[in-house]
Amino acid sequence: MRDRRHVAPATKGDAVEEMREASLDLLVELARPTSHDTVLDYAAGAGIAGFAVAPDVRTVEAADELSDLLEEGRRLAGELGLVNVAFSLVDLYALPYDADAFSLVLCRNALHLLPEPVAALAELLRVTSAGGRLVLVDPVVDELTDWAFNDLARLREPAHRRHYLEEQMDDLVTQAGLQVTQRRRLRRTIDLDYWLQAAAVPAAKAGLIRGRFKKLPVEVQARMDVVFADRLVSFSYDIVGLRLERA
Repeated sequence: MRDRRHVAPATKGDAVEEMREASLDLLVELARPTSHDTVLDYAAGAGIAGFAVAPDVRTVEAADELSDLLEEGRRLAGELGLVNVAFSLVDLYALPYDADAFSLVLCRNALHLLPEPVAALAELLRVTSAGGRLVLVDPVVDELTDWAFNDLARLREPAHRRHYLEEQMDDLVTQAGLQVTQRRRLRRTIDLDYWLQAAAVPAAKAGLIRGRFKKLPVEVQARMDVVFADRLVSFSYDIVGLRLERA
């Protein structure tokens, strides 16, 4: 997963704006953070998911394998005054934490990047305390959009592995020894330019992706709510949030 690219929020204002994104509201709703929680933000990037719960919990550990994003996270946490957020460079499949170390584990927008998702979820279960919970938030596809959206996502982000069908995500969770105790879904509409910029897509590849959108079958464009307006393109996709506990 080391070749994944992402642009961290450049300023405090950008970070605050990103924390207003609906999938974070979904995550916080499922997490129901408390002042007693010790939190792991897994594959955290710059730590935005952890920032969203930090004011309401005891501590947040933002863990990732990408040192540059962690450095950006430290800077942003300082600017936001979040003194209870720490950042750690880790092996995502062999976390340097004791069993039962965290009462709340967050995994947002990372499942689709993981080469071994069941092993990763099992490792998250290991560090989740008895009675704790794990919140997983990630885009999903359906039978119609599966090939098209995954193809676009791989062009956008070379490390992308797979956006799953919802039932496939459920199967991964079960294999890892977890069970779904709560489920939420939302539909996100996004400008294509913003989607590309968030992954630092080079101009030439961005042009290729725009061309692919225009060539999508009509029924796929309709399912993804693709809209062309002058030079702007927007589209929609589904996000699923799962609250998980030990099976």
